[in-house]
Amino acid sequence: MGDQTSLGPFVAEDSFLRHIDRKRYIADDDTLSREIFKPRAHEPSLSFTYQDAGLKTSGGLDEYQRRKALPSKDLPGICRLTFYDLTVALEPPLPPRGERNPDDTEYGHLHCSTDPPRGDVHMEKMAKLATRNGVARRFVRAPKKRGLARGED
Repeated sequence: MGDQTSLGPFVAEDSFLRHIDRKRYIADDDTLSREIFKPRAHEPSLSFTYQDAGLKTSGGLDEYQRRKALPSKDLPGICRLTFYDLTVALEPPLPPRGERNPDDTEYGHLHCSTDPPRGDVHMEKMAKLATRNGVARRFVRAPKKRGLARGED
């Protein structure tokens, strides 16, 4: 296969995971913020990870979350949108396309992207769809380091 991705064609039930890098983007009632779907400064498109069979298990999602820890060591939240959500329920549609990420040795073969959303209303609809699907993993703050930072041994 070389550098070619083998993802797709996708079916309605296929899911795509998106990282949530701020705790405030998940309300206490698990309502998701549209900001989750705002492309990051370094993203010309919106990044997702295809949820293969291994990522459909609780253990697989836990491992994925651990491996995607943020530079702060916080664990990102994870939400999901389905292929149906992205192509039928969303107007205009944002069909995902497989785009291997060579920098990610664990999950790079599952990397997908869509065109960026067209403004706040589009992102709000994505957030509502993702909220309906439920939060796959909540954002987890890293434990604060204690001891040496305060001059203790």
